[in-house]
Amino acid sequence: MDRYKSLAVALEGEVLSEMAGTFFGARKALEDQHDDFLLRAEELRALAAKVFARVFFLRSLLLGPEGEDALFAALGLPPCFPEAQGQSGSRTWRPDSLPFALLPSTRYVKLVQLAYAEVHHACQVYMLGEYEDDPELKGRKRMSLHYAQVERLGRSLNERIAKLNADMPASSVLQYARSISTVEAPGQGAITNALGAESLDKGMQFVPLDFASLKLWRAPDLPEPKTCEKTLRSFAAAYYDSHTEKIRRVLADL
Repeated sequence: MDRYKSLAVALEGEVLSEMAGTFFGARKALEDQHDDFLLRAEELRALAAKVFARVFFLRSLLLGPEGEDALFAALGLPPCFPEAQGQSGSRTWRPDSLPFALLPSTRYVKLVQLAYAEVHHACQVYMLGEYEDDPELKGRKRMSLHYAQVERLGRSLNERIAKLNADMPASSVLQYARSISTVEAPGQGAITNALGAESLDKGMQFVPLDFASLKLWRAPDLPEPKTCEKTLRSFAAAYYDSHTEKIRRVLADL
């Protein structure tokens, strides 16, 4: 009889140990997922600087924020980058090659078109990603980190939080442990009795992620360069005529 009793105690100990491992293992995995999400969010913040580097180049061609806003107004858009003042994009970014034209006015028009196309592309990459070389697998491509991906990671994290809170409340786990405990090993029922199941669960449940509170910048949806090419050319030509001397100095510095 003592032999069977010892076996039962051993089995109960194994079950309790397995339950504890599952309970705390699930919580640790969720914490790791949360930490990984925050790292991705910070990486995304850094990627915004690449967009604003190109915004600053376009802005320099348009002699500042007012010219930039005027360009977007011509495209039927409100000011698209009011957050630029608080961004750390490099103002020294330049395209690899500059367009050539015999007339300064023509060169300026081409530059504005190029700069707008760069801003549009950077916004698309920031929001939707692009394929890039995988540093871990030579010859392979991977999708770059982007806003939509981070948004999906946030939703996945919240789904997992909701599932864990619903499926594995602390009071239920402890109550079950108590139900299989022996006189010699009474389990943890006393904890639920002392704290109250509802209070215990509320204190140990995970709080859902508030994605909006992260204040991650969202790039504007700009029209394709080809669809607004005529408007860009017309605006740039008129803007050059109205600010010829200032624009000539900007061109001379490129």
